[in-house]
Amino acid sequence: MSLTYAQRQQFKIDGYLVLPGLLSRSESQALRELSEKHLRERIPPFELETNVKYPGAPASQDSDGGQTIRRIQNAVNRAPLFSDYANHPTVTGSIKQILDSQSLWLNPNHHNCVMTKQPQFSSETLWHRDTRYWNFSDKYLVNAWYALGQEQIANGAMKILPGSHRWEVRDQALDSDQFLKLEHPDNTYRLRTARTVELDQGDVLLFSAHCFHAAGRNTTDEAKFSMVFTYHGDHTKPLPGTVSARADEIKLGQRK
Repeated sequence: MSLTYAQRQQFKIDGYLVLPGLLSRSESQALRELSEKHLRERIPPFELETNVKYPGAPASQDSDGGQTIRRIQNAVNRAPLFSDYANHPTVTGSIKQILDSQSLWLNPNHHNCVMTKQPQFSSETLWHRDTRYWNFSDKYLVNAWYALGQEQIANGAMKILPGSHRWEVRDQALDSDQFLKLEHPDNTYRLRTARTVELDQGDVLLFSAHCFHAAGRNTTDEAKFSMVFTYHGDHTKPLPGTVSARADEIKLGQRK
């Protein structure tokens, strides 16, 4: 499948694009069940909610909910099913078009995981760009977010500030962790433009890693699962000696 001109323009302007119903119900369900198995068996590596210390996260590993897993890491090396969908031809082909690149690279050092939001002990993710803590030669990276169930406001669906991948943001408008300061006057209008990107099971959200995004807590009684990978094209390189270059990147092939 090729993206239409309108789709390419939408990504260029807004910094994100939804590919609706890309995975069938059975495909997304198989990925969810595998994720649930790895979560239930606590197969490492994984990240706990308490590790990130975001609003709403348990205070420590010894506190109530302190062992809640937030992220099932290193997905491409966990099981062939995860790696197969990381190389989904429609996803990779679409990102090649967006980046105008003949080839595509998956960086295993960032995302490369199944994100979970568990009932009761999930945290709130504040407004940030992923590129704030990545180390690449430029900002042209795209994330693919696979919805393995319904994603709505109630269970912490992603919120995006459209067009923010093109913004110049002053240091004064960011806190020490590079989150947008909610009270800063530079951000007052920006935050009013926020959109919640609700997804159906099987939808895939493509968004610029330089786009500001956030997410609320899961206030439902059912866990939310989302698989996410990060890609870039020929001209973007991880900087040697940084966490972005820790593990070798995976080349996904040439565009025909």
